[in-house]
Amino acid sequence: MLPALLSQRNEQNKQDADLLKRIQRRDQQALALLYDRYSPVLYPLALRIVVSTEEAENLVQEVFLHVWEKSNGYPADRGSVYSWIVALCRNRAIDRLRSKEFKKKSREVETKEAQIVADLSMDTNTRAILVMKGYAESVRAALKNLSKLEVKILEMSYYEGHSQSEIARILRMPLGTVKTKMRKGIQKLRAVTRREDEAA
Repeated sequence: MLPALLSQRNEQNKQDADLLKRIQRRDQQALALLYDRYSPVLYPLALRIVVSTEEAENLVQEVFLHVWEKSNGYPADRGSVYSWIVALCRNRAIDRLRSKEFKKKSREVETKEAQIVADLSMDTNTRAILVMKGYAESVRAALKNLSKLEVKILEMSYYEGHSQSEIARILRMPLGTVKTKMRKGIQKLRAVTRREDEAA
């Protein structure tokens, strides 16, 4: 990663940590700033998973409500504030997708909303897989090294919350093949972050 990009990422992480400290002191302006910074990232992620504009909007609101109410529970030793927020959004979206109530409601989703997701470019979909790690600039190049099948398997795991066994059944391939493809894809992506951490 270029020094300027690394410096920018580190500065952003520091700003996020400062905002979270202010939120812990019940500073509503800090929450608004964090919302303005990351809602444009969380909304497409939620939409990609739940395929409903209304549900995606609700999920984003829920995430920031959680940040407001549970900011003291932020696990600082597990990564950046950004990583925490994106993980919250993804996990809540997966939970929503699996709920019986949502499954019933999702049958009524308009075709237009489904098309929004279908029209998302592969670059947008795959970039979101690792953008939470803070390596968006260099990850684009790493993703080009993945096969279409590796990307598909990672998407099914990350966005749709499928287990490896479920992915094998859906794609009609041996479980061992799914495990191998997923492991290789992750290794390729981790190689980028490892090189960047060493460069830092």
